[in-house]
This record gives sequence, C-alpha cells and structure tokens, in this order.
Amino acid sequence: MAATGAAVPQVTERRTPEWLENLAGQLLALGSALVIAMLLGSVIIIAYGESPVAVYAAILDGSFGDKNGFGYVLANSGPLIFSALAVAVCFKGGMFNIGVEGQYIVAMAAASWAALTLTFIPGPLLILVAIVAAMVGGMIWAAIPAILKVKTGAHEVVTTIMLNGIATSLVAWVIRGPLRYEDTGSGFNVNLRTDPFPDNAAIPDIGHYFGIRSSVRLSWVLPLAIAAALVIWFVFRRMRLGYEARAVGASPGSARAGGISIGGVQIRLFLLSGALAGLVGIQQLFADQHFLPAGYEAGIGFIGIGVAFLGQNSPIGIVFAALLWGILARGETSLQLDTDVPREFVIILQGILIMSVVVTYQLARRRLFARQLQRAAEVEDLADAGDQRDMEGLAKEDR
Repeated sequence: MAATGAAVPQVTERRTPEWLENLAGQLLALGSALVIAMLLGSVIIIAYGESPVAVYAAILDGSFGDKNGFGYVLANSGPLIFSALAVAVCFKGGMFNIGVEGQYIVAMAAASWAALTLTFIPGPLLILVAIVAAMVGGMIWAAIPAILKVKTGAHEVVTTIMLNGIATSLVAWVIRGPLRYEDTGSGFNVNLRTDPFPDNAAIPDIGHYFGIRSSVRLSWVLPLAIAAALVIWFVFRRMRLGYEARAVGASPGSARAGGISIGGVQIRLFLLSGALAGLVGIQQLFADQHFLPAGYEAGIGFIGIGVAFLGQNSPIGIVFAALLWGILARGETSLQLDTDVPREFVIILQGILIMSVVVTYQLARRRLFARQLQRAAEVEDLADAGDQRDMEGLAKEDR
C-alpha cells in the first residue's frame, strides 16, 4: 500500500518555558532600567559637582562594605516584599489596593493584642498565634473596601485611602487605651506604647549564623517573605484563583461570560492581599521593638507600591526589587557621610528607576510577544506543509 504522505515535520528546537522567558525579561528590564537610572542620575551628580563613581561607590559601600551593612539590606527587604506582594495580588485582578498601609497598621494592633493577652499559650506557639492574628487583622481591614466595591461599586482607591487615615487614628486610640502600657519595668523610658511582649513572642534572629551582629535584627522574617513570594507565584501560575484573577484583570466582560464570579474573585484577592499586608509589621513588632510604640515605622505600605511596580508585579521580580530598594535606602546614610550629595538624591534615583523599568519592561514584553507569535507562526507553517504533503500523497494513491 502506498504511503499516504510524509509525516509532519517535528520541531526539534528545545523551547524555554514561558514563565522562565517572562522572568528573564523582567530581570533584563530591571537591569536595563538600573543602567538608565544610573546614567540619568550621573547628570544630577555632576550638577552637584561630585563624581558619579564616588557617589555610587558610597551607596554600594553602605550595603556591601561589611556583613552588617548587607544584613541591614536583607532585614529591611522582608517587610518590603510583603508590602509589594499585597499590592501585586490585587493588581493582578485589575484593582489598586492603596490601603496596605492601613491594613498593616491594624494588623500590628491585632498581633500586639494577641501577644499581650494570650500569654497562656506555651512556648513558640505564641509567636505563631500572634502572626496569624496579624494576618486576620489585615484581612478584616481589607475586607471592608472589597465588600464596598462588590456591593456598591465604590472604587477601591478612594475607600482604601480613607481607611488608611481611619486605621492610623484607630491604632492611636488602641495604644492610648486598651493596650496602653501598665508596667514598663525597670530601665524603660515611659512613653506611649504597649507593654513589652513576652519573651516567647519574638521572632528568632538568624544573623548570627552568618556573622552578622544581633543589632541588625536579621530574623526569620526574610525567609518567610521569600516563601510567601513563592507561594503567590504558585497560586497565580498553577491554581484556579490565579487563572481567574488574570482573566478578571485582563477582561472582566470575557471573564463574566466564561462563568467567573467577578465579585467573588475580587473579594478573595483583597483578603489574600490583606493577609500579606498583615505580615508587613511583624519585623517591627517581634524582631525589632518587642512592643508596639506610638512612633511605629510608617510608610512601608506606600513604598510597597513602588517596589511592586519595580518588580512588575511578579512575585520573583518583587524579591529582587525589594533587595535593590533596600540597597538604595541603605545608601542614604553613606551619602551623608562620604559625599556632599543630599540624601534626597536617593529618592530621585528611585523615581527614575521606577519610570525606567516601566518603559524597558514594556519594550521587553513586546519583543517577547513578537518572538512567541513568530514561533507560533513557524509551527503553523510546518503543520500546513504537513497537511499539503498528506493531500499530495492521497492524490497519488487515488491515481
């Protein structure tokens, strides 16, 4: 029997997974943006009459001059990763959670209440319960704008911004009222804060494993933040919620036509975002201060927006972006000590960096999309060629 035609040619080229190509594109965009930002920053430095090489060397020396400097970068990166992940989760679904600031402030109050009230919980279980309380507090505060958006159509940007102010006032009342200090103990300076947490409500230090002094406060918060980034990556790449979030973010109308509950996805994303936001303050509470002061570190929720944009809302990209942001933040001190350039230069550099990464990432994304289309066209051409050979073989067989 005559052959019906040649087999369809097989593509023997070994293809890189799409997620790996996306990650490579994001890292390339981040690296390119950093180069562009440094070049533009050099113009500003020269205008100040300084040497760009000396200024950038001072910034790097603050982070890499010794182990302790880099330890500070790592310790500060953990909260930034949580904050940026909280922003990115909602952004995947086409929403802007500007309320991470308020959510983590409320979460710190909830975690402090757990640490001071549930003292009957034995051993290290207390810190675990306090962390869970922080996540629950963040979720409750995030549920408010989520429900308002789904039930009334109120825009989440407006509601989350308003809730940030309410959260600040609420926690101020908590510190002055229900959680106000009662027994500061000997040697403590009396001020507006809670009582010290029990010893078992502390996140262990890991810096001593690497020769970093304990005052740096490099704790298990950083590994926990990296683990959270991996979990979020898995959720958005391998789980139904991630698929639904991407569908809703890309085209709500098409998602609704496909049977996806828009409101249900939005509420779940906000709750997940709130849980991540609740973890932003655990470094301050259980690794640095060991009590909740009225003068807690604020602004991390807003910085997370910049880190999320810098990492292009990719969980893995956010980890690298947080480290880069931490290096620049650490460099502020070195600038003041070693150069005449004001510390505000770092803020300018961070702004240029964000704008540069947005532009370069879009260019890299277009190039990647063009490559994918080209490969898809090549595969289609090969399939058409195979079909043509099959038809020719059938024609010969009929003759």
